[in-house]
Amino acid sequence: MTTTVAPAVRPDVDRPAAMRAWQLAAIEFLPCFLVSLLLVGFIIEDGTLWPWDPAMVDLDVYRAAVVDLLAGRSVYDTVATTHYLKFIYPPIAAILFVPLALIPVWLMRVVWIAATTWAIVVVLRRCRAPRGVVLGLVAVLVAIAVEPLRTTLGYGQVNTLLMVLVVVDLLPGLRALVAGESGQSEAPAGPRPWRWQGVLIGVAAAIKLTPLLFVVLLACAGRWAAALRAVAVFAGLTLLGWIIMPGSTARFVDDLRHGEFNTGSVAYVGNQSWDGVITRLHTDEDQWLLLGLVIGVVVAGIATIAAAWLWRSGDPITAVGLTGLATCLASPLSWTHHHVWAIVLLLGLLTEASWWPRLIRWAGIAWVGWIALCLPLAILPYGGGVEWTYTRGQSIVANAGPVFGSVVILLIAGLVVRLAVPAALAWARERSLRRRPSHAW
Repeated sequence: MTTTVAPAVRPDVDRPAAMRAWQLAAIEFLPCFLVSLLLVGFIIEDGTLWPWDPAMVDLDVYRAAVVDLLAGRSVYDTVATTHYLKFIYPPIAAILFVPLALIPVWLMRVVWIAATTWAIVVVLRRCRAPRGVVLGLVAVLVAIAVEPLRTTLGYGQVNTLLMVLVVVDLLPGLRALVAGESGQSEAPAGPRPWRWQGVLIGVAAAIKLTPLLFVVLLACAGRWAAALRAVAVFAGLTLLGWIIMPGSTARFVDDLRHGEFNTGSVAYVGNQSWDGVITRLHTDEDQWLLLGLVIGVVVAGIATIAAAWLWRSGDPITAVGLTGLATCLASPLSWTHHHVWAIVLLLGLLTEASWWPRLIRWAGIAWVGWIALCLPLAILPYGGGVEWTYTRGQSIVANAGPVFGSVVILLIAGLVVRLAVPAALAWARERSLRRRPSHAW
């Protein structure tokens, strides 16, 4: 008689991975989505919870621009909401936003909140946050506690959606995990690109120019094919925008060339870029704009080179987060809600904590904490040129973020030099020895 023995449950099987996909997705997505539906009514002034009418002013601008586009008017003449906000993105962005005007306003807001919430969850997944209930709770926590994520949600901004395009493009998903000797799933030593890497970066850059810095990251990391794909997609979508909206494209390029941003003052304290720092220290905004831009570009260049080394060394999460925050330092206008990349940098520093020196790790975490708290907008007066009347203490609070962030970048760059130069010299020495001819006597 043959006895059938039930197979033992393997202890090394990850429980969340054994759950059905839709159950896991619901556990991770629904808590943050439901909290966000309630939260948006309180984030921006003039929003209400009951009746449910969140003041998603930027989303209203996107919709108004699409309405003008479909009516044959220029999207750059669009003025929406009681705040008199204008559409500032490239023409192709308005074209891609067309579905927003084809559904009721309430449904548009619900869909946008759902998409933004899902983007937060996906970013956390790709940055190796623990799956299941823990990830769902972390998503709720960051949506509430991290100012850029919270206000992006409240304004109906596009920042988190652009971030998820880049993160999905650059960081490996669950299917990229490999089996270790124990049979458990382990993360690969470096990023495993999907087949069309670069495409989503090209889409993000076509909507908003700053993700172009990730093309530089790809090139510096030796991912030339992906960099070329990103450039090709960016150029193709930009060309499509010009074909459909030639007049608006010419106007956008001309405004960009003359530094016309069609938005708030560069000196506004919510502008946490190097241009914001420099212009807040001088009353002549236009005269000092170029200096701030140069400093920001230099810092961003250093950050991207360091990030490329981190990428090659098997720390892609920190590399992506560092490059994302570098775009905020370099851009002439980087409102506080643009700094959504802070969560990626934080997760990179935490997941790769074993090799980071304590000083640099805690300095990076402190920078993320400063971004999350957003003290410049929380405790300082702003608007109407009041930034030029700040006391010395107020100026320190207003400008500490970009300055401290740049110090963190320089610390990381110094570590990269300290680690990379000896390795490069050893490689060069070994290469020269291999080429040295042998002599027979």
